[in-house]
Amino acid sequence: MNKVLTVLNIIGLIAIVLFILQPFRTEPPTPHVTAGEVVIPVTEGSYCWDGLFSVECVEKEYMSADTAAPIIVSPGEVMKVKFDMEPDTVLLETRMDDGSVEKVKLKDHAIYAPAHKGIYVYHLMVYWGKGDGSYMFKVEVK
Repeated sequence: MNKVLTVLNIIGLIAIVLFILQPFRTEPPTPHVTAGEVVIPVTEGSYCWDGLFSVECVEKEYMSADTAAPIIVSPGEVMKVKFDMEPDTVLLETRMDDGSVEKVKLKDHAIYAPAHKGIYVYHLMVYWGKGDGSYMFKVEVK
């Protein structure tokens, strides 16, 4: 019984600390993107964020899509996009091998890998009440 209370107290303290520190955040949360159990690396781009004591806008250049190694996914595979803090709006587009860009629908935190083989670079534009951020990740459909 004492061990259970100790564990619950520790979990409670962690939750309180995270709740207290959230307003002091100086940048938007980075999304967690996965395909099954595989974590897909996400690169943070430019952002503006309104923290408790300051507003910060940072211009960043994405790493080159040519140098980033894509994560291999299967055609139609579900990719999950989750945030530590739920955004108000998420816009998503992908750039194909031929350079064309298409809007992608994110439904229930999920998108589906394209049916056609190739390399796809995804660009997320995410908006919260405290600011916005942009992110990129890359997959290869095999």
